[in-house]
Parts: sequence; structure tokens; C-alpha cells
Amino acid sequence: MQEMGTHLFMVGIKGTGMSSLALLLQHWGFSVCGCDTPEVFSSDAVLRDAGITVYEGFDASLLPAGTNEVIFSSAYSESLPILQEARNRSIPLCSYPQYLAHLSKQQDSYAVAGTHGKTTTCSVATHLLKHACEGCFPFYSIFGAPQKDMAGGKECALFEACEYQDHFHSYKLRGVLITSVEYDHPDYFSSKEHVMRSFEILVDNLQGGGFLIYCSDDPGASAIGSYAKETRPDLSILSYGFASDGPFRIVKGAGDTYRLALLRDLPFSVTSKAKALVDDHVGALVLSLAMLLDRSEPRLYRAGKGLITDEVLPTLASIFLPHLASYQGCKGRTEELFRDGEVIYLDDYAHHPSEIKTSLEEIRLRYPGYPLLVIFSAHTASRTLALLKEFAEVLAQSDQLILQSTYASARNDGSNTDDPALILFSLLRKSIGDGVAYAPSDEAAMEIAAAWLQERWLCITMGAGNNRYLGPKIAERRRSHQ
Repeated sequence: MQEMGTHLFMVGIKGTGMSSLALLLQHWGFSVCGCDTPEVFSSDAVLRDAGITVYEGFDASLLPAGTNEVIFSSAYSESLPILQEARNRSIPLCSYPQYLAHLSKQQDSYAVAGTHGKTTTCSVATHLLKHACEGCFPFYSIFGAPQKDMAGGKECALFEACEYQDHFHSYKLRGVLITSVEYDHPDYFSSKEHVMRSFEILVDNLQGGGFLIYCSDDPGASAIGSYAKETRPDLSILSYGFASDGPFRIVKGAGDTYRLALLRDLPFSVTSKAKALVDDHVGALVLSLAMLLDRSEPRLYRAGKGLITDEVLPTLASIFLPHLASYQGCKGRTEELFRDGEVIYLDDYAHHPSEIKTSLEEIRLRYPGYPLLVIFSAHTASRTLALLKEFAEVLAQSDQLILQSTYASARNDGSNTDDPALILFSLLRKSIGDGVAYAPSDEAAMEIAAAWLQERWLCITMGAGNNRYLGPKIAERRRSHQ
């Protein structure tokens, strides 16, 4: 890593992880700028507000003189003109996963891994470690949502660790939380077994004396937990969830409250309602406790408090639990954007069938009685084709559904036949008939949505494609039709 004040240039800076890293590096004192496509993303405003310059495109001429290092999104290959220019100038190049791997070696490091729930769990854990510890816990975090209020300290770090192309194998980690393990990224993984083996290697690589935390409600995560118990007796292994048999078993209480087996007399609430999201919040609590207790001299990290002594887990859990109710969420995860009349506009990053199922459950529970119009942008042709049946089953739970064309992937895994979204549309027509429409363009999607939406409906832009910005335009179009 370069010295403070070094000029860093970030290619693909608008990406969720890249923008989070850019803000952190600026917070540390680096001079940061970058480039990306001209499309408007949710990170544009955050980067602009932070004073970080973002150039449009990837032309070689955009690389500033005096650049000391280039960090690039793994969504792009080194054949980009601006990356070729960096190589021609002998400027060091580092991919986003490589940079995180480098950072993971600078201090004790921890990570959240899993097919789903990584960003939410990292975000909740960051919230808990900041607020329950009154800003005293010396850590930083990087995950797939920009943070305006950076944590302080560099004694330990929390990363969102992605399994794609086995990126997380290069991280040096003392502890990992695994939320879920399912088949995904079919452009890289050949089977569910291939995915499972990747997570097993992650467990193999954990530092001795560290910890593994897994969600007992997810079969894949539980299988990894069993693997760790068989192969890594040197690790502390904890489970959490409604099916857990340990201290972090979740018990549903009255109304929207829950209890932990550890603290049966202390009810708590979370800001989400879907079961999988409750798991993510409690998992974040367990991870926060594990990170704190893994310090060489664990303290309460609260002003005027001394060393932790007796009844460690109940003491800490009772301090942390109330802060779950004040978590405000993060960008793109069942995020309410605005209200126009009696129509509510949401955005959700869900792009895998299991994620979509959880998001729709959460939205139904959070907004009872509101019909759902979902505008879904499939991401990567390979994922859409590999999980066609599963996508069709969960998307059929919408009241009205608009399918956009498959979002172009920088991974070059496009289909040689029809747009996979068209194939998905054909399947859904058989199950829900006129309740689904195919929109080959953003203009078509907006026109259909404006015609279909009614008062006291929800309009949800969903998927990893960049359709978040459609909401305001649909609202404007509806007003012009009235």
C-alpha cells in the first residue's frame, strides 16, 4: 500500500465495493479520483458529495499525470485502454480483490462471506461496533454500500468477501461469518459442489485460533459449519439462527420481538421482518461480539468502562442488542426511495432467486395490503439461464411484473441465443398470463409501469441491473397522464 497522500486512480469507481473503498481511502488521506461509465448509479451522488472526481469512460487520456497506483474493478479486464496506459507508464495495477487481500494482511481481519446477505450483515455489524462501543472500537469496514460516516481506527478490519473466482481465498482472515451457500456465478462455478469446495478452502485458510460463525437456518452454511468442526478443531465455531442449538438460537417473541437463548429475559427487535433478514441482523451481532472478544485485551470500548470480566457474552449481548432497533438500512437493500401521492417507490438489489424471495417477503410484511409492481433487471446471462425455473417461481409472486432485457455484463458471459429475459418471460406468461410484460428498453418499461400503477401500490425496481433511476421518471410520467 502506498503512503498517505499518494494519488490513487480507481477504474470502475462507481461499483458498490469500489465506491466504498474510495471513500475509505479518501478518509485515510489519500488523493482519490477515478472513472466509470456515464450511466448514473446510486454511488454518483455519494462520490460527488465527498468531492471525489469521476471521469466518464475508460480512455487512456483520462489517467492523470502523477498517478501512483491504479485500482480497478474486477468487472473489467486489463485490456481497457486506461489500464493499458497505466501499464505503459509502469504504474502499479491492482484489482479490487487484490487490494482487499493486501489490506487484509495489514491488521487482524474478519469477513462476511456467503451467497446472500453479505452487505446487510456487514452493514449491521458496522453499525453495532460504532454505536454500541460509542465510537471507541478501533476498526474499519469495506462492503458493498458507501458509508458517509466512516469508522475510526485500524487495529482490525471487516470485509465483505466474495466467492466469485475464489477471490476470498487470497484474504488473510482470523474469523469469517458465513450467511448462506447456494449455487451462483455459473460463469465460473460448474456446480453446487464446486461452490461448496470454494467455501471449504476458505475455512482451510483461516488463521489458527480464529473463529467461524455460520447460519444454522441455511443448509449450505450449516454444511460448511460441519466441515469446520471436522477439520479445524483449532477454531472457535459458533452458530446462530432459529435452528441453532447454541446460545444464539433465535426465539420468536410477542409481536415483532425476538429473544436469544443466551438472554431469554431480554426481548429485542430488528428493523426487518423477513426471517432471513432477522438471521442477518443476529449474525451481525454474533460477529460483532466475536471480533471484540478476539482482541488481545478485549474491553467494552465504551467511555469510562474497564476490562470485561465475568459473564462475558451476556454482558456484551445485553449492551449490543438494543442497537439493532436503530439500524437504518443501506442503499439498495429494500430501500424506500420516495412517495408520490399514494404510490411508494422502492429499490432492491436482489438478483438471485433466493434473494428475491426474501425481499418480496420483507416487502409484503413491511407494506401489508399494497399490491407489488416489480420491474426486474436480470444480471448476467449465465445466471439467468442456469436458474430459469427458480427465477420464474419467485418472480411469479409479484402482482404485476415487468421484465427488462438482461443487463449487459462486463464478464462477457452473454447468450448466443435469445435474450435470457425473453425466455424467462415465456415461462412466466404460462404461469401468470397478462400479469407479466417484457420491456426491451427503459422507455418501454417506464410506459408500461406508468399505465399499470395505481394508488396504494408499490413500484419496485429490482435486480443488479442499473434500473434504480427509473422510479422518479415513472412518477413524473404518471403525473403527466393524470
